[in-house]
Amino acid sequence: MITISKKVEYSIVFISFLSHNKGKNISLTEAAKKLTLPYRFLGQLAGNLKSGGIIGSQEGKSGGYFLNEGWGKKSLYDLLEALEENKAMVTCLGDKGCNRAQGCGLKRIWEKIEKSWYLELKKVKLNEI
Repeated sequence: MITISKKVEYSIVFISFLSHNKGKNISLTEAAKKLTLPYRFLGQLAGNLKSGGIIGSQEGKSGGYFLNEGWGKKSLYDLLEALEENKAMVTCLGDKGCNRAQGCGLKRIWEKIEKSWYLELKKVKLNEI
């Protein structure tokens, strides 16, 4: 079974929360309390989302996080990239390869499944969540 990490799950929750508070800067403290998410973990995710161009931030008394213009055109695939969660589905497709790759008929099947998975992730835009 393919599982979605807490990083991805919490990021989607945070993005959805920001989308329901458009035009308002949301502090991490407020978001963590209202969403019942761990403050420190949410801070790490916010840094990744900011680096990925999905959210922005403003410092100061009325500062906080907000969705960047064009955030909704980004896909779930872009989200995985921003969170550095876009890893191979199975070891043999990753950087390390597999010591059983020689003569293995499964690699082609996994490649086909992974390609389809990534294509589907690219179709789902963040504004759909």
